[in-house]
Amino acid sequence: MPLPARKSLRAKGLAATVALMAFLLGSAVFVAFERSKIYDSMQTLQQVSRHDKALALTEAAVNSAQVDVSIASNAGNDNIEPPSELTLYMESCAKLFDALDEFDPAYTLLQRSIARSYTALREHPVRANWIDLRESLGRASEMLEIRRQSLAIQREELTQAYQRQYDAVTIESLLLSLAGIAVFGALVAWFFARLTGDIRSLESHALHIVHGSRGVMLPVAREDELGRLMEAVNRMSIDLDEREKRIEVDTERRAHEDKMQAVAALAAGVAHEVNNPLAAISGAAQELFATEGDVPAARVNAVAQAILDQTQRAAMAARNLALLAAPQASEFDWVDFNALVRKALQFMGYDKRYRHFRFEQDLSTQLPAVRVPASTVQQVLMQLVALGCEALAAQGVAATPVRVQTRPVAEGIEMLLTFPVRLDFSQPDVQRVMLLTQANLESLGGRFALGQGEGPVLNIRLTLPSSQGG
Repeated sequence: MPLPARKSLRAKGLAATVALMAFLLGSAVFVAFERSKIYDSMQTLQQVSRHDKALALTEAAVNSAQVDVSIASNAGNDNIEPPSELTLYMESCAKLFDALDEFDPAYTLLQRSIARSYTALREHPVRANWIDLRESLGRASEMLEIRRQSLAIQREELTQAYQRQYDAVTIESLLLSLAGIAVFGALVAWFFARLTGDIRSLESHALHIVHGSRGVMLPVAREDELGRLMEAVNRMSIDLDEREKRIEVDTERRAHEDKMQAVAALAAGVAHEVNNPLAAISGAAQELFATEGDVPAARVNAVAQAILDQTQRAAMAARNLALLAAPQASEFDWVDFNALVRKALQFMGYDKRYRHFRFEQDLSTQLPAVRVPASTVQQVLMQLVALGCEALAAQGVAATPVRVQTRPVAEGIEMLLTFPVRLDFSQPDVQRVMLLTQANLESLGGRFALGQGEGPVLNIRLTLPSSQGG
């Protein structure tokens, strides 16, 4: 219901508004002039952001093309025709470079270098031209990375300038307001002091709500619009408290369901590994029990050896389960990357959907230790391996080898996963895994790239520095 006129802030402020009109008009003109500077800064920031977005897309396209070209240039054949995917990569790169011309015509030089190398490759598809195209893409990638870092610095400087301008306008507005209030008498000063105190209390209460304080009521001693706003904030606090409790319960339920699914998959795999030796032991015992008369010692020895072998097999399955269930360190520490790879592949083998896949491991013995959180790297490995295995299972690919290779490189270590499948990058689940993997690797100073070749062949390349973090 509407407030009475005597309680309304609008009626109380009407007289003061008339007296302050001239002052506020002059203040508004001054503040508008200062805000125009902030608007200019915002326009510049938007321009830099559009430049950075276009640059990131171009860099991603160049890196993807570089992966396929690197694979082709490292092949043993001297005459390799460019695949159709490479043509699409080159056309995409050309369009993205054209979009960058709006910001700096110098990008045209990079595009021309790549175009010359690609033209030479199409005319003479020899290994030397493949290497030349790879080097052109590498130079372009390096230059784009330098440009992106430069844009990040420029954006930071513009953001700081914007913040300084915003703070200056805020301070100037506050000073003008204080000067106008000082003109009025003690009555107006008392009125606004009380009003300001209530607003600050409301602001502080709102900040406490934002920071997680729920269910705390703000005392309301006013009957005007601000008092009603305080009551609304109090109701919002209660509603948020109830909603967070519901969300917490729902989150716990979903987390429990995810755990149960993972445990079910692991338990099914382990049960398969343990039931087979138990069945063999049971069969051997039944055979001895069913044998009439004296059993030859050689037969008893053979059955005992079979029971011993199957017992060792069951014990090995139990040890593997203990290793897989062991918690990984979440802090930076030196770890054996090959051991993490073997653990991830072993876990995949326990899932009945992937049991018919064969992992061909070519793990380098010269691989250096890496300083990373083992739990994070284990999560990344599981995500990447599961990404390819899910694609294989979804497309009904028959029993087929999946190649897993590790090797030392200049910046640290590198892993290459090769799946004989075509991956649909438009799927939301695939995009979610890519974003999660990218976010995890950025904190470690690593990177990964996905490339789709003919065959079809899905190549996933993961690179980690030998030392990162502290």
